[in-house]
Amino acid sequence: MAEVVRCRYVTGVLQEIEIEDLNEFVTPGSVLEQRLVRVNGRVYVRKFVSRTAGSANQRLYDLLYNEVRAGARLAQVFPGRYPAELAHLVAYNLDAEEPFVLLREYIGTPASSKVHRFDDTQRRRFEHGLLRAVYLTSVADVVHGAVSMDAVRCHDGQVQLVDFEFAERVGESRRCGGIVDQRDDLWGAGQVIRRLHLGETSSDRSQDPQRLRTLLDPVFDNPVEQQPTAAQLLAVVRADNHLPIVANPDAAFEQGRRLFDQVCLRKRGPVTGNAAPPPEQGKPAKRSFFRFMTRMVLLINAVVAGVVVMFR
Repeated sequence: MAEVVRCRYVTGVLQEIEIEDLNEFVTPGSVLEQRLVRVNGRVYVRKFVSRTAGSANQRLYDLLYNEVRAGARLAQVFPGRYPAELAHLVAYNLDAEEPFVLLREYIGTPASSKVHRFDDTQRRRFEHGLLRAVYLTSVADVVHGAVSMDAVRCHDGQVQLVDFEFAERVGESRRCGGIVDQRDDLWGAGQVIRRLHLGETSSDRSQDPQRLRTLLDPVFDNPVEQQPTAAQLLAVVRADNHLPIVANPDAAFEQGRRLFDQVCLRKRGPVTGNAAPPPEQGKPAKRSFFRFMTRMVLLINAVVAGVVVMFR
């Protein structure tokens, strides 16, 4: 049965689309409800918070928001050929009664169901693919936040990191305290690599093969700020560390920031002697200035949302 919905593309453009529900979809690393759907002949993963689930657990809305925030950032940083190693957010609607996101169909199947059958070559390819996925997220200043075997899928040598429901942004405050660092995902990635090569593992690493210790001891034995980066680990295993075309989404705001600073300077006027007292509360000039700057922010955002990404 088809459903007509409004959604916002990752570029910020609103559009009405028709969604055909296919069947239930489950990934072991996701807390949210999911369905496979079809839009214009192409299959997508629809994650959502139903009325019932949202009433029972308000935190689900935060998880969906994390998925949108991380996915939108990744789409902005990789505007050309989007990396196959990462789940690809296409559109979302957080204002609907049952908010949802649409992601391009994931590759393959959960890694946990097949890595135990891998040979040495397959294990190396998986290891390289996982480190590359973490490298790509770090380039976008995104931390997945829950890297585990459950959050990784694979197919014919290709690895994909999915379920960004616990994602955070580099430089912001961690939910558990401290500041988010681009290396925060490496401990989880290291645990996945140990399990990949050793099966179910214990915390005792003294008997690990020397190759694994060379790669992972700097991750496990150091605080985050002293760990190697994902790019450095890729160099250790001599894996692909090239980048697709990368954009700086923050650069689009530079002109607006400069204009903002100029207007603020004009409003303040020349500074002489002691700093002037704050303006009186509720003065008309202040309200006019606020309205002006609000319009400027909206205009800047409209410019940034320039190109529509169509469902193809």
